[in-house]
Amino acid sequence: MCYNTSFVIKGGEHRPVCAKRSAAGRLLAKEKVMAIDKQNLSELVKEIRRQLSLSQEDLARALGISFATVNRWENGLVKPSKLAKAQLDNFCAKMTRQGKLKLTGGDK
Repeated sequence: MCYNTSFVIKGGEHRPVCAKRSAAGRLLAKEKVMAIDKQNLSELVKEIRRQLSLSQEDLARALGISFATVNRWENGLVKPSKLAKAQLDNFCAKMTRQGKLKLTGGDK
């Protein structure tokens, strides 16, 4: 079952998000259900950069985000926004299709 809830995003805009109840009865937003563990993200970003021989600046440029954001991901300080996560997913998919990136197991 899906429940409507809303989250504030940049600019103060509210956007409805489908949420579901956990076994304990708490509402879990889609973003929280599919949350990225900071440790795994840090390792994933480092592995992507290693395989593609990219600096943090190069990866940031390819994703259309700031160098500081990539640095914070790698240091486990923040998780990506929904938009940034989508950009990272698309970038990984593109590089994988081109045969430049090979992610295994729980990565990507």
